[in-house]
Amino acid sequence: MIGILIVTHGKFGQEVKNSSELIAGNIANCQAIALNRDDDIMDLKLKVDQALDELNQGEGVIVLVDLIGGSPFNICSLALKERRNFKLLSGINLPMLIECAMMRDSMNLEELVVYCKTIGQNSVIEVLP
Repeated sequence: MIGILIVTHGKFGQEVKNSSELIAGNIANCQAIALNRDDDIMDLKLKVDQALDELNQGEGVIVLVDLIGGSPFNICSLALKERRNFKLLSGINLPMLIECAMMRDSMNLEELVVYCKTIGQNSVIEVLP
């Protein structure tokens, strides 16, 4: 099973995971890591590295972060350069996480990344009267 790691500012990651589970049921092999005010950035790096090790069951890990250029993104980008054994997407939203959790058993990691990116982008629409 492809692992899912969510790394965000504050409680956003845990709450989007909670909301996804409300809709789609328990999401196994998924962790959310928060970066809070006054947290040490190197502690975040250690938590990310540990979670990547725990979540990788042989099929890889997809990491979803909230904001390009933010500390969670920067730490995960650094980990990606060092490890290269996971995929990183920025701009997590609720439809993306739900679909990621539901489709990860029927796709490989490369396919899942493309699918999640498409879902994330296509879920942002303008509703007209």
